[in-house]
Amino acid sequence: MDGRFLQGRFLQNIFLTGGTDGIGLSAARSLLAMNHRLFITYRNKNKLDAVKYELKSFCDEKQVSFLRCDLSEPDDISEIVNVFSKSKIKLNCLINNAGTILFKKSYNSVGIEKVFATNHLGPFYLTNRLLEKNLIHEGGRIINVGSSAHKTAVLDFNNLDSSNSKSWYERYSRSKLCNLLFTLKLSENLTEKNITVNCVHPGIVDTNIGQDHKGLLQFIIRLVLKYRGISPEQGADTLVYLATNETVQNVSGKYFINRSESNPSKEALKSDIADRLWQESTKLINRFLS
Repeated sequence: MDGRFLQGRFLQNIFLTGGTDGIGLSAARSLLAMNHRLFITYRNKNKLDAVKYELKSFCDEKQVSFLRCDLSEPDDISEIVNVFSKSKIKLNCLINNAGTILFKKSYNSVGIEKVFATNHLGPFYLTNRLLEKNLIHEGGRIINVGSSAHKTAVLDFNNLDSSNSKSWYERYSRSKLCNLLFTLKLSENLTEKNITVNCVHPGIVDTNIGQDHKGLLQFIIRLVLKYRGISPEQGADTLVYLATNETVQNVSGKYFINRSESNPSKEALKSDIADRLWQESTKLINRFLS
């Protein structure tokens, strides 16, 4: 696959994680309609088949590629980065959208709590692997999908993956704080490479979240999302804006809500906490691969 040919034909090469459902799927529709080339990760084969059928009605089959990857599993990430690097295609934009909420505590194959592994450690590892292999163009953009839930969180470095926490919301909110801290530190690291990175809160979006838990809690959450949540299309709007709009081309290290810069929590702006999170995340990744 010739990256130069694709870059000439399509406006941007965009890598989008979790693009087969919810916000990710809505973003994919919009980006394809703008004539961008997408590389989309997926986990569920049955869901993928349905998405392929839907998308083929309005885009060239060469405009979108799908890569199977569980973002909580480091081996999956290593594999797709190696496959992608062989294509000789360089990215204009990386969108770390894939995420999860799990009401029941779960772990990946190497014993890391799965919400933390999916929402933070996976994107951390994927982003750094792509950068190490020089697969993101100078002037490129990285977008991390966060959440306002981070504002209640404080990290515990003695229990970084929150595996000892009994609260599903604490596990989730801490992982979202990690998204902000990762954005802060990565922005500093990429200054000389002229690659921007920002974080976005998409809003309270009516998606299929929390499918792992059947019961009263899921019923209540589904009810709240139905009557108070915005559509996936509305949730994807700022994400697409950050990926494509020239106005924010040189903006980096910021937190966006509704296309506007917003203030994250004070905890999310602590550079010493961001530094330590980076160090501890690197240690965990090295343990994954040892």
